[in-house]
Formats: sequence, structure tokens, C-alpha cells
Amino acid sequence: MRTKNLSRHSKWWTLPVLAVTLFFSSCQKQELTKEAEKNLTESSLENSNLFSRTGDGIPFRGGTNMLLGELKKNPYTIANMTTAWQNLASRGINFRGETSVYTTHLYVKFKPQNSDQYEQLHNDSTLGFSDYPIESTVIQNGDYYHDPSLPDSVPTYQYTSVKADYQFPKNIPYEIIDKLYIPETDNVFQYETGGTNDLFVNQLLNQAYTQTGNYEDTIALDNQPTTTASRYTPGGQIRVFDTRLQRWIGMEGVRVQARRWFVIYNGYPDFNGNYRMAHNFTRPCNYSIWFATNRFSVRHNVVNTTFWVNGPHVSGDWNYDLNNEYQRFAGHVFRGAYRYNHKDIGGLQRPYLPWRQVYVAVDGSGNSQGVNWVVLPVIRVWRYNGSFEHNSDDVFSTTCHETGHTSHVRRMGLGNGGVIQYWQVSKMLQESWPIAIEWHLTHIEYADRGIANYGEFNYIIPAPNTPGYPNEEAYQYWFKSLEPDYTTIYINLVDNFNESTVYMAGASPLDIVTGYTFSQIETVIIPYSYGLSSLSTQLKSNKPAGVTDLQIDNLLEAY
Repeated sequence: MRTKNLSRHSKWWTLPVLAVTLFFSSCQKQELTKEAEKNLTESSLENSNLFSRTGDGIPFRGGTNMLLGELKKNPYTIANMTTAWQNLASRGINFRGETSVYTTHLYVKFKPQNSDQYEQLHNDSTLGFSDYPIESTVIQNGDYYHDPSLPDSVPTYQYTSVKADYQFPKNIPYEIIDKLYIPETDNVFQYETGGTNDLFVNQLLNQAYTQTGNYEDTIALDNQPTTTASRYTPGGQIRVFDTRLQRWIGMEGVRVQARRWFVIYNGYPDFNGNYRMAHNFTRPCNYSIWFATNRFSVRHNVVNTTFWVNGPHVSGDWNYDLNNEYQRFAGHVFRGAYRYNHKDIGGLQRPYLPWRQVYVAVDGSGNSQGVNWVVLPVIRVWRYNGSFEHNSDDVFSTTCHETGHTSHVRRMGLGNGGVIQYWQVSKMLQESWPIAIEWHLTHIEYADRGIANYGEFNYIIPAPNTPGYPNEEAYQYWFKSLEPDYTTIYINLVDNFNESTVYMAGASPLDIVTGYTFSQIETVIIPYSYGLSSLSTQLKSNKPAGVTDLQIDNLLEAY
């Protein structure tokens, strides 16, 4: 029997939120030979030609605040577009349709006062926000920006354009910076591509950019009625390195944004990381990657905004590999959250909340590998410490485990009072259900990626690259004397392996129970199980064919 420390412990903390004591679950695990794992990870990444695909000359620094310079002049203001239109007319360049400059959009600076208001803003998927002014020049790139005039405890300002008839939320402060005319969105120009309308829009934009000194946005035109500027459809590939697979994989589901001033297109990489927008541009766009979906977001810390990677200002495709340690860590947190919220989860229910779940990818020391504040929509994942990276599947698995607590609360809330009921569940059952969830989901993920037996009893990887529990040997080496709370009790209801025949008879569970499904457990067992007694009652009331009450008693006796 291999020797390993199985300590994962829960703690009770108090948080003074609306005078209510909040519960959260904290998990700990001793790392397996940290130095050896770090050396392995560094060697793997170095040998994989990590920095081969940046190609844009932009230094990305995990956790580095962007430095901004002077603001550019906004070419889309009503005043500037009116002047541009008039200047074209003075040269005999006229649009023959029935339109002129009018307010199509408003350039807005939202001022969210807290995380709830920030999430409320971002629940509107029709808007594309920027953490810094859209007309900014970037002196030093980075992967976050927080306005220096604001305290760290307040989300940074959110900049975007909204349609002229937009209904502003009543509870979020905002400032209208400018009224805009965006000809690219004017419907009168949308029905002819490649003809006189297209030519006029490009001439108008060239004039507007020239008047405001944005010469880099102008393009060459030959002024022929049927000639258009060269168009491209933004796209490319986004990848992350997986230390378990020892190869690059696609960053499926992240939002890749292609922005030209106030016009934003979004693309979402597929399983292999490939993405392509639905629309095209004639001028360079600013690329960026946002670690968020409509169901969750990944952040640096609780009060910060969604984690993003700022990309280049280019025409054509953008390929990018998450190329520093923190970016990769945040990428694997995103993968775990994306699997649970959007992909195949083998019969489980989604952990959906009425609001977006917030994941904090923690860069810091500490023994806890994860914390879920089950009342607040906040999950912290501690699997990165400066330059030390845990294996990719460990980060993924931990993310699924902590999300499992949220799902458990949701299941207890189906007619039972939610969190109040969850507080009454024994610590062992609170932790053992997420253990089963992370084992189940991490197996699905890595089976999809090519390791068919990942997490099964015959999945054995020698040190120093041994996966964290419960993903090695299906956690069948569990012993109550070593870890009384993070158990295999729910795994053993589903699997068909009796560990007592391999490990110490009398110390390992006598597991001849099989046939339950995760869907069944989550639906009719979890909402009504508070301890071993009520769990036993539910299991016996819903047992599969061939399972006896005595077999259930023999299994539960080990716990």
C-alpha cells in the first residue's frame, strides 16, 4: 500500500454579512513532493516549446496591472462624424440614401459599487465591457487594470457603448461620456456590401479617423464604386498546456473578443481551441480573452473584475497559448467550471445559481486547496503559489469539487430551505459528495481528452506525477483512520469494485453495492440525507435491483 497523506479538512469560519453567519467549506491536501512536481512541470513546459506561438511582441505578465497613456481622440462623436460627413460632401463625396449623422449609441462609464452590481452589469450578454477607457493607449500590457483613483475594494469602472434607447439600471451609477454615431451599425448601410454604400462608409471612417489623429486606423481606398477594402473575419486558436496530457489543448468556451473602437464581435473556441467570429472587419482589431460565460466568471480576487488577457491590435487571425504560469492556472480553473456548467456531466444537474458563480484563481500560499462560500457566489481555488504550479488535472478536479458544494446546496434547496438544510448535513456527507463529483467529472474530461481509464481503479501513475486523490485508483485506498470525512461513500454506490478484496479486509469498506447512478443519488438521495442514518433510509428506499439492505448496512458500517 502506498504511503500518502490524505488530509483534507473543513473549517467553520464566520463572515459578518448582513449579520448572518455564513458557512464555507475548505479543503486541504498535502502536495506530493512539491519540488519534484515543480521540476516535472517546468521541464514539461520547457520541452513543449511554450513560447513558440506568441508572435506579437507583447509581454504578458500574470498579475500585472496595465499602464495607460494619453487618451486618443474619439472619432465617433456626433460632432466629429458630422464634420467628417460635411468634409466628404465638400469634395463631392455624397451618400445618396436617406440618412445622416444621428445618435446611434452612447459611450458610457459604469461605476459599480460592489461585486453584485458588477455581476448585474455583466449579466447583459449584449454588451461588451472594457475595464479601461476604450480610447486608451497602452504603455505597458498586462492582464488586469484597476483605476488608480478607486480603492482596491471597489470594482474598476466598466466602459462600453449602449444603444441610444438603452434602459439604464436604476441602482448602478453611470456617466455618459459621449453621444456616438457608429456608421458600421447603421442599418441603412447593412444591405449592400461591396458597392457604393460600403465605399462611402469606409470613406467616412477614414475622414473621421484622420480628423482625430487616428491615422493607424485609416486604410487605402481607390474610390471606385464597386471596390471594397480587403476584409477579414477574426479568428484563430487559443490553447493551454496540460501537464497530465503533456500536450497543448484547446481553451474551449472562453470568450475571445475582437473590438474595433465601439464595435465588438465575440468568438468561442471549440474543443480544439479554434474560433471564428460571425462578422468581419476591414481594419485592425484589438483582441482579448475573457475567462467568463453567462454562468460564471474567473477573477484574480473577490473584488476584482473578470480575468482577461489583452491581445494585439492586428488584422487577421490571432493564435495564442496561455503563456505564463498564472494564465495557465486560471485556464484550468476555467476548464473545470466550464465542464460543470456547460458540458457533458454524466447525468448530474447543473450548479446554476440565480447569478453568475464567481471563481477566484488564488495566487498565494496556504494549505487550503479550495474554499466555497456556499451563501455567496464565490469559490476560491488555491492551487498556485507564485512560480509553483500544481498539475492541470489537480486544478481541474479541485474546481469541480468546490463547485460540488454549490450544487449540494442547490439540491438541499429544492423544497428544503437550501443553506439552512445544508448546515445540518454532517461534515462527512458535505465533503464526500463533492469527492464523488470531482472523481466523476475529471474522469469524463480526461477520457474525452484521450485517457480512457482516467480515475478508474486501474489508473496508477508512479510518483512524482501521481494524480491527487480521488483520481488515482478511484480513491479505493481510502481508510477511515486516515481521513474520516473525505470518503468514498458515494463513489462506492456507483462503482462495481470491492476494495476490501485488495486492501486491508476489515479496514476497507466491504463494497458489494453497485448500480446506483449519480443522477439518482443527486435527485432522491442527496436532498434528504443528513447523516448515515437518513442516508441509509434513502438508499434502502431507492435501491437498484439486486442490492439488499444487508449489503447497504455492510457498506455503511465502514464509514
